[in-house]
Amino acid sequence: MSGGSSKSTIYIGNLDERVSERVLYDILIQAGRVLDLYIPRDKETDKPKGFAFAEYETEEIADYAVRLFTGLVTLYNRTLKFAISGQDKPSLNTNPGTTHASNVPHKLRLQPIPMNDMERISNRSSSYPVNFSQGD
Repeated sequence: MSGGSSKSTIYIGNLDERVSERVLYDILIQAGRVLDLYIPRDKETDKPKGFAFAEYETEEIADYAVRLFTGLVTLYNRTLKFAISGQDKPSLNTNPGTTHASNVPHKLRLQPIPMNDMERISNRSSSYPVNFSQGD
């Protein structure tokens, strides 16, 4: 990776070995400018290891990408996993007694943000460009 903040780098898991860097890039660019994309390969077989890392320009864009793509992207019959790199498990709740967002039966609807609005959003105090509400 280019040495940027690990908070602006996302982990992409459950990749089929047939997924090319170009295909993955074409998907990831939908959330914002991708500065670097790395698909690790096995040293002996030269086959992809089944995961990748992508670096975005800002932490906000990386977080938006994780929220946008989680549960949405399926390639070669595999649903890809997304997380901010370095985090063990993405979690919307830290309270162990509450329901994790992935267990909610309905899917959250995300609204795309035009790229010319990204600068305005990155100056917000909130780290998430999209408002999410869960009904009680």
